Amino acid sequence: MSLFDLLRSLFKGPSDRALAAQLRQPSGAMAKKIGERMNGINRVLYGKTWNVMDITDGQHILEIGFGNGLFFHDLMAHANNLRVSGLDFSEAMVKEAREHNTALVRSGELDLRNGNSDHMPFTNASYDSIFCINVAYFWEDPGAHLREIKRVLKPNGRFFTTIRTKKSMEQMPFTQYGFKMYEPEDWAATLRGNGFVADNIITMEEPVMELGGGHFRPISSVIVASVA
Repeated sequence: MSLFDLLRSLFKGPSDRALAAQLRQPSGAMAKKIGERMNGINRVLYGKTWNVMDITDGQHILEIGFGNGLFFHDLMAHANNLRVSGLDFSEAMVKEAREHNTALVRSGELDLRNGNSDHMPFTNASYDSIFCINVAYFWEDPGAHLREIKRVLKPNGRFFTTIRTKKSMEQMPFTQYGFKMYEPEDWAATLRGNGFVADNIITMEEPVMELGGGHFRPISSVIVASVA
């Protein structure tokens, strides 16, 4: 069975176009289910991305596209006195994330905002590190987002992009609706054209997924670490 069949079994019901729209911006009755399913699919990518980020005490970190925010508690456990912000395009996901992280939000350790990363509600030079996981596909004009990311990064701040490769993504028919896909060298060139230097590229094979006794070939993903 193909990767597409796996995802279709997880997200039953919507057409390919509707599924693509929900993955871009979860909303309505499907939002909760989308957030939960993406947690399972993306969990391994979070751990690997954080390891590459080399998180240290006192850093100020921003996640773009945090979904339902289930992993913020795990992120906070990587170091002491972290200050973490999150920006997500989906109002429904921001609401879910605030409910999952009530204590962190109340304490001021976690700041969650609704908005788009091409116009971020953050001041210049605010963050030591910024990361996004399976988000860059949805940037119609990646330069606009990268300029904003560069603006809110501190001098020599680092940006980490985690994406599945174009070859892997093209197996999924819904990606023809609004997905901008990249191979590692393509994304590195996009970064370079917008003032970043990609200084570490880690390619990985995600674990083989199994559903109902059917095995699925590994999905190739890449973490691209860059400096502004």
